Amino acid sequence: MADNSQRRRFSRDLSGLWTGYYAYDLTDDAIMFTAWIKEDGGKITGTVLEENFSPEAMDDEYESTIHGFRHGLDVRFTKIVIDDETGDPIMLRYHGDTDADCCLISGVWFFDDPSDWTGTFMMTRISGDMKARVTVGASQSDKDGSDEG
Repeated sequence: MADNSQRRRFSRDLSGLWTGYYAYDLTDDAIMFTAWIKEDGGKITGTVLEENFSPEAMDDEYESTIHGFRHGLDVRFTKIVIDDETGDPIMLRYHGDTDADCCLISGVWFFDDPSDWTGTFMMTRISGDMKARVTVGASQSDKDGSDEG
């Protein structure tokens, strides 16, 4: 008889809205972020929003993209950040593990250059794979201008 718990265990994916933090090694600093992840056949894509700490853009959010994969409980993705000054992409690698329900991911992050910063991260799913839904009533009110005040 087949063990249905194993099939059920890995049938979920990482798609959804996530919140979490990443921390730098040797410091107590943690940066909070929100991520939207879509997983399709083990391929991970998404966006990350976090506070922009550059002096020129205080109180702004910073958006980056992620690309990677999940194989079983192993999760690996690259966060691509665009350097404010040069416009060049900066690659941050994230390697972690998810729980059996795909609701928690934790692990380490690092740059390709081993002399750069490294740290840890943890993220928790706050919502499953959400689909945009537009009700007929909302669509009609937008068309006829009844929402104007």
